[in-house]
Amino acid sequence: MLPLAEGLESTRAEIDQPRYWRTFSLSRELDIDKVTAEFSDGVLTLRIPKTEQALPRKIEIKVA
Repeated sequence: MLPLAEGLESTRAEIDQPRYWRTFSLSRELDIDKVTAEFSDGVLTLRIPKTEQALPRKIEIKVA
């Protein structure tokens, strides 16, 4: 505890940290087993890759 100047009185105040939450409905095209999260400078970044089935693919077309 810090020393107080004469005539001052010590009081105590506590501040609760706010809690936030958010829920999302995710597409079935997302691979939830490969989710990564990073919290930096007060920003939460989520990376949710698409499943292999949802990625673009090339289909060969045979000309008759």
